[in-house]
Amino acid sequence: MKKLLTTIGLLCTVISAQSFAESGYTLDPKLSNVTFATIKKQFVVESASIKPSSGGLTEDGKFSIVLDLKTISTGVSIRDQRLNDLYFESMNFPEVKISGSVEPSLLTGEPQNTTIAAEVTLHGVTKAIDFPVMVVPSDSFIMVNSTSTIIVNGADFGISTDNLNKLSATVGGLALSDKVPLNFNLMFDK
Repeated sequence: MKKLLTTIGLLCTVISAQSFAESGYTLDPKLSNVTFATIKKQFVVESASIKPSSGGLTEDGKFSIVLDLKTISTGVSIRDQRLNDLYFESMNFPEVKISGSVEPSLLTGEPQNTTIAAEVTLHGVTKAIDFPVMVVPSDSFIMVNSTSTIIVNGADFGISTDNLNKLSATVGGLALSDKVPLNFNLMFDK
């Protein structure tokens, strides 16, 4: 049964990516990144990144992006594992899904700054987040970059304080923030 579900999920991803490729742009995971920072003891900032695994942008402005939480990279493998296992519970919630739409006129012409409203699903909870971005269009790609840092609060997505406390216990009980600053650079190829 698990194999069947995995196969169906993979098939849906391929079909979805193919649909975007035929009618717009496909996210290039190698040239895209999402960065954030964890904060402990109020002053110690540790950078991290998550690689987008798939996504697309249609010519009428609809987009979707999937982030695989197993790709979290802090530069310390045990920290990556603890974030996944204790905080994000990625065995139950393996992905972050982002979807929305951008005004189609932004996909041609000169680079422009705008704010994009998106639906973000993390830890089984969906919230609307406004992302300040610069959209850089060209004939062969669309680049979308955050223009200012977005603060994301884990509690807003139902991530329990207990999860944060479990993570804190692994570093000697140091205070950890459940708010993280986030930035991104996304490349969509034609």
